[in-house]
Amino acid sequence: MTRRSAYVTLAAALLLVSTSGPFIVMAAMDPWATVLLRTALAAPLFLGFAWWRGQLRVPAGLRLRLAVGGVLLGAHFLLWVKAFDLTDYASNLLLLVAQPAIAAVLGARLGERATRATWVSVALATLGLAVIAGGDLALGWRAILGDAMSITAGLAIALFYVVTRRARVALPLAPFMGWTLVGCALTALPVVLLTRAPLSYPAAQWGWLAGLVVLTTAAGHGLMNLCAPHVRLFTLNVVIVLEPAIAIAMGAGLFAAHVDAIQVVGGVVLAAAVVIGIRQETRQDPPLGTIE
Repeated sequence: MTRRSAYVTLAAALLLVSTSGPFIVMAAMDPWATVLLRTALAAPLFLGFAWWRGQLRVPAGLRLRLAVGGVLLGAHFLLWVKAFDLTDYASNLLLLVAQPAIAAVLGARLGERATRATWVSVALATLGLAVIAGGDLALGWRAILGDAMSITAGLAIALFYVVTRRARVALPLAPFMGWTLVGCALTALPVVLLTRAPLSYPAAQWGWLAGLVVLTTAAGHGLMNLCAPHVRLFTLNVVIVLEPAIAIAMGAGLFAAHVDAIQVVGGVVLAAAVVIGIRQETRQDPPLGTIE
């Protein structure tokens, strides 16, 4: 994969992953059940292809990384999907800004050279976060709890990219995604059992879930992990700052999602963060394959 194709792939992945919020809302399923069904149905798509290619086996040295990665990604899904029940739709999406801020810190710890533009981007992203979360104070403790869950979800997926980086490089995409999603489903299963979340829904809701499985999870997260070894950890996470704008626009068309003035201001700050971050990161990227 060339550098240009890596960024084109990342852009396509962003568009597909941005369908997550609208599909989750339109499916209107229990949040815990949504995560279990989403991951349990997406895993066989990858494992079936891996079996056909004779790629199911995972080297013993990588199994623990995949297991921990599955738990982290499962935690990300559980926290973020549940946050839709607690906080505002737009706020939950906009708080994805936590990812690049966390990734910048983690990347520096891993030896990625943080530039001045990186920290300017992080500062702007943090300001945007503060604006949006501050606006949610008036909504009460439930909204604040939802905001906290959304931010923690960002930490979980940033750690997922770090923990699984060696497995992602060593394994073909199909077994990597398949076994990771199995770990996600196993993480969600006890939560579903303990909360007695319903698993039976009308056909129309399953249609939206199918979109979440095929477009968002299999295609979107699959492409995101495909290009992950070829871009910096910060770059991989900073593009997610654009997801809210795309998902909110989709939500406005599907179910008249509301966006207030404070969220617009926060969104503008977030857009500035991603522009500054991406411009500098594309110039600073080291040779392909040296990051993860």
